[in-house]
Amino acid sequence: MKYLIRSVKYFFYFAILTTLIVLALILIGAVEGSIEMIFEDGYNSLWKIAIFFALVAAVYPKFGFVRRKLETTADWNTVKDRTKEYFREKPFKMESETADSISFRRRDAVSRITKMCEDRITLSKTEEGYFLDGLRKDVFLYATGIEYSIPKEEGQTE
Repeated sequence: MKYLIRSVKYFFYFAILTTLIVLALILIGAVEGSIEMIFEDGYNSLWKIAIFFALVAAVYPKFGFVRRKLETTADWNTVKDRTKEYFREKPFKMESETADSISFRRRDAVSRITKMCEDRITLSKTEEGYFLDGLRKDVFLYATGIEYSIPKEEGQTE
């Protein structure tokens, strides 16, 4: 269900962004104000654009969101505490905390809107280890930082 919601959000995001770009071009006089003049096939182009947006929106969440395992053998309390400390210095605030997970969201409303409120990063504890879920770019960036901030055990190499 989350995948479907993300796809629908991206479809509308692409449509709104394209509309704003076309409106800006009309306002500055770069193009005429008629759909027939802006696009080669006129109104038929809108269907082609919508289908293209739907296809991109359908596959983007598959590649844009990931789950990465943290490479650490530290206990849950250490990982949880270091993660909280690490995100205090970043543009995130803690959203929620349960016995097995912690969620963070961006502090800045503008940043949240540009990410279509899909800015949540979640650290969770499972039987297989600790996992970070969220946007691909954020997960890879912050997972590395969290791993670096957790002290290495004696005899463990980097």
